[in-house]
Amino acid sequence: MLERLSNRRLAFVGDSIGKNQWESLLCLLSTAVTNKSSIYEVNRRLITKHTGFLVFKFAEFNCTIEYYRAPYLVLQSRPPAGSPKQVRTTLKLDKMDWGSVKWKGADLIVFNSGLRSYFTCDFAPCQFFCRNRNI
Repeated sequence: MLERLSNRRLAFVGDSIGKNQWESLLCLLSTAVTNKSSIYEVNRRLITKHTGFLVFKFAEFNCTIEYYRAPYLVLQSRPPAGSPKQVRTTLKLDKMDWGSVKWKGADLIVFNSGLRSYFTCDFAPCQFFCRNRNI
């Protein structure tokens, strides 16, 4: 697989499910590399629970395996002015997550987002969908 990924970027975009898949793939691919020091996070970050992104480079193959946290894939934002009080956050279905500029240009992208939080109010206090400022 590393030979096929040579000179390419593979990006995982989504929530914790995608991060788990990304971590598993890193572990699997690292077993095929003899020089472990040739595998590194390009920004020198540790794999921890955080928001943002991680990019691991496999220098021998000139490829990166990247993870970008974007639980909804679309923009999560404040509600428009004048919205009802129960609307605490919105998902703007017509706008991509702010981090999308970072994964743009990747050769392969694996999108992953848990749908449970879209349809219940237990993940965040009652989210609503918003398009063109209409809830």
